[in-house]
Amino acid sequence: MTDLIRRDLTATQRAKLIARRKAAYEATHPETKTGGTGRGRAKVRQVGGPIASFAKDTAAKSGKSEWSIERDATRAKALGADLDRIAGTEPTCSSPSA
Repeated sequence: MTDLIRRDLTATQRAKLIARRKAAYEATHPETKTGGTGRGRAKVRQVGGPIASFAKDTAAKSGKSEWSIERDATRAKALGADLDRIAGTEPTCSSPSA
C-alpha cells in the first residue's frame, strides 16, 4: 500500500499494484467479488455489517478516489498478461521540452 501512496507511478505500474491488491482482497473477502453473493443479496458477513467494496476500501486507505482505483483495476484487467511486459516502459513525466 505504501508504494501506491508515496510513489509517483505510471498508469501501468499503478494498475499492476492495484491488480495485485485486488487479488489479495478478493481472496480474503470472496463475497465482494462480482457475482459473489448472487441474486442481488446484500454483501453482509454472518457476524457484522456490510463489507466495503475493494475500490472503496483501497480508496480510503490510499487517499485516491474510488473512481481512479476502479479505472486502474479495469486497466489491469484489460491488459491482462501484457501488463507485466509494459509496466515501467512509459515515461513518468510528460513535461514539454523547451
